[in-house]
Amino acid sequence: MYGYLNAKLCAGSIDALYSAIEQLGADADAKAEVDILAATGTAATARVALKNWHGLSFTDFHSLVKIDGKWTIISKIFHQWN
Repeated sequence: MYGYLNAKLCAGSIDALYSAIEQLGADADAKAEVDILAATGTAATARVALKNWHGLSFTDFHSLVKIDGKWTIISKIFHQWN
Protein backbone atom coordinates (compact mmCIF):
# COMPACT_ATOMS: atom_id res chain seq x y z
CA MET A 1 0.00 0.00 0.00
CA TYR A 2 1.48 3.33 -1.07
CA GLY A 3 0.30 6.94 -1.10
CA TYR A 4 0.59 10.25 0.70
CA LEU A 5 -1.32 10.82 3.93
CA ASN A 6 -1.25 14.45 5.08
CA ALA A 7 1.66 15.10 2.66
CA LYS A 8 3.78 12.30 4.18
CA LEU A 9 4.60 9.15 2.21
CA CYS A 10 2.78 6.13 3.60
CA ALA A 11 4.39 2.95 2.30
CA GLY A 12 4.12 -0.61 3.45
CA SER A 13 1.72 -3.20 4.72
CA ILE A 14 -2.07 -2.98 4.68
CA ASP A 15 -1.81 -3.28 8.48
CA ALA A 16 -1.47 0.53 8.64
CA LEU A 17 -4.94 0.86 7.09
CA TYR A 18 -6.38 -1.78 9.42
CA SER A 19 -4.95 0.09 12.42
CA ALA A 20 -6.51 3.40 11.28
CA ILE A 21 -9.90 1.74 10.81
CA GLU A 22 -9.65 0.08 14.21
CA GLN A 23 -8.68 3.38 15.85
CA LEU A 24 -11.18 5.69 14.09
CA GLY A 25 -14.03 3.28 13.32
CA ALA A 26 -16.93 3.74 10.95
CA ASP A 27 -18.22 7.12 9.82
CA ALA A 28 -21.89 7.40 8.85
CA ASP A 29 -21.13 10.53 6.79
CA ALA A 30 -18.61 8.76 4.54
CA LYS A 31 -19.60 7.98 0.97
CA ALA A 32 -17.86 5.60 -1.42
CA GLU A 33 -18.05 5.15 -5.19
CA VAL A 34 -16.48 2.11 -6.88
CA ASP A 35 -15.62 1.92 -10.58
CA ILE A 36 -14.28 -1.18 -12.29
CA LEU A 37 -11.66 0.25 -14.66
CA ALA A 38 -10.86 -3.03 -16.39
CA ALA A 39 -11.45 -6.73 -15.90
CA THR A 40 -10.10 -9.55 -18.02
CA GLY A 41 -10.44 -13.15 -16.93
CA THR A 42 -8.91 -13.37 -13.46
CA ALA A 43 -7.33 -9.87 -13.33
CA ALA A 44 -8.97 -6.50 -12.67
CA THR A 45 -8.35 -2.91 -11.61
CA ALA A 46 -10.77 -0.75 -9.65
CA ARG A 47 -10.96 2.86 -8.50
CA VAL A 48 -12.60 3.73 -5.18
CA ALA A 49 -13.47 7.32 -4.23
CA LEU A 50 -13.99 7.59 -0.48
CA LYS A 51 -15.43 10.95 0.54
CA ASN A 52 -15.45 12.43 4.05
CA TRP A 53 -14.25 9.50 6.16
CA HIS A 54 -13.57 11.37 9.41
CA GLY A 55 -13.00 14.50 7.32
CA LEU A 56 -10.58 12.79 4.92
CA SER A 57 -11.19 11.92 1.27
CA PHE A 58 -9.19 9.53 -0.91
CA THR A 59 -9.02 8.02 -4.35
CA ASP A 60 -7.69 4.45 -4.25
CA PHE A 61 -6.57 2.28 -7.13
CA HIS A 62 -6.71 -1.46 -6.48
CA SER A 63 -5.26 -4.38 -8.41
CA LEU A 64 -7.27 -7.57 -7.97
CA VAL A 65 -6.83 -11.21 -8.86
CA LYS A 66 -9.45 -13.96 -8.70
CA ILE A 67 -8.26 -16.76 -6.41
CA ASP A 68 -10.45 -19.84 -5.99
CA GLY A 69 -13.39 -17.90 -7.44
CA LYS A 70 -13.03 -14.91 -5.07
CA TRP A 71 -11.73 -11.45 -6.00
CA THR A 72 -8.80 -10.45 -3.80
CA ILE A 73 -7.05 -7.06 -3.61
CA ILE A 74 -3.33 -7.60 -4.03
CA SER A 75 -2.13 -3.99 -4.17
CA LYS A 76 -3.34 -0.48 -3.42
CA ILE A 77 -2.12 3.01 -4.20
CA PHE A 78 -3.99 6.08 -3.00
CA HIS A 79 -4.23 9.84 -3.21
CA GLN A 80 -5.63 12.00 -0.38
CA TRP A 81 -7.46 14.95 -1.88
CA ASN A 82 -8.46 17.03 1.10
